[in-house]
Amino acid sequence: MVAASMGYKPNAAAKAFSTLKKKMVFGILLPSIGDLFFEDLIAGIWEAQRELEDYGVKIILKETSGYDVDRQLEEIDELLGEGITALGLLPLMDGRVARKIDSIVDSGIPVVTINSDIEDSRRNIYVGTDFKKSGNLAAGLMGLINPRARVLILTGSSKLLSHKLRIDGFYEKIEQRFPQISVIDTIECRNNNFTAYEGVKRAIEEHPEMDALYITAEGIKGACEAVSLHPEREIRIICFDDVNYVKEYIKEGKISATICQQPNRQGYEAVKSMFSWFANPDSFKQDSILMEGVIKICENI
Repeated sequence: MVAASMGYKPNAAAKAFSTLKKKMVFGILLPSIGDLFFEDLIAGIWEAQRELEDYGVKIILKETSGYDVDRQLEEIDELLGEGITALGLLPLMDGRVARKIDSIVDSGIPVVTINSDIEDSRRNIYVGTDFKKSGNLAAGLMGLINPRARVLILTGSSKLLSHKLRIDGFYEKIEQRFPQISVIDTIECRNNNFTAYEGVKRAIEEHPEMDALYITAEGIKGACEAVSLHPEREIRIICFDDVNYVKEYIKEGKISATICQQPNRQGYEAVKSMFSWFANPDSFKQDSILMEGVIKICENI
């Protein structure tokens, strides 16, 4: 349990927080509508909240869809208007969001970035994956599968640092170790399966040399459907996460490997880090809590 691991006895700690009148309302904002990946992450959030109920921890979760910066800023303001005392969010990569985070931190409210980080902000802590390392790992897998691959990259949004770093890490490693791998194009689908389907279908038709697909975000279903239109082409696929349909695609041989990022633990640790800030601010010195990437193939799904 979070509290036990920090050396607190429930009754004594609850009494201490009550005496100090520390209000702990954690606002969490995620672009999770329509994205199955976030189910496990949100489950981790509620798991931690249940463990901390005796300490008066309350969570307000707001879910959105898409990557609209103005919408994200509006949702942050709504959470602040509800009196939150800590903020967790998956930030969009935009200067306005960074400046908003800075102003919140300056006001004394801690900010935790979840699953994707943001550059040039003073957020307190990031909880998630080292996405550049994940990109390195994907390149290593691609090199083992086909050291001469002609790869199409399908990404979600340039507004997410996590997606950008997965691509940067992929390029970094193929340049270092697999110079005969080439990237024929990079297309963006905004985590939309229809857009992914249309983009991958067009790329396959335009690039007869394409024999590999690296998917950095959602859009996996659409991409796999497009690939299945050409059974005569052996196109190897590497993606991320192990939601149920990805597991089925791996078992069917449609996806060669996936890299998982422990979403349940991400949600759990995000809430835990907010609680730690209130329990002992002097110990709140970590810059990040990183999950290890876990490779899954047919044999360990």
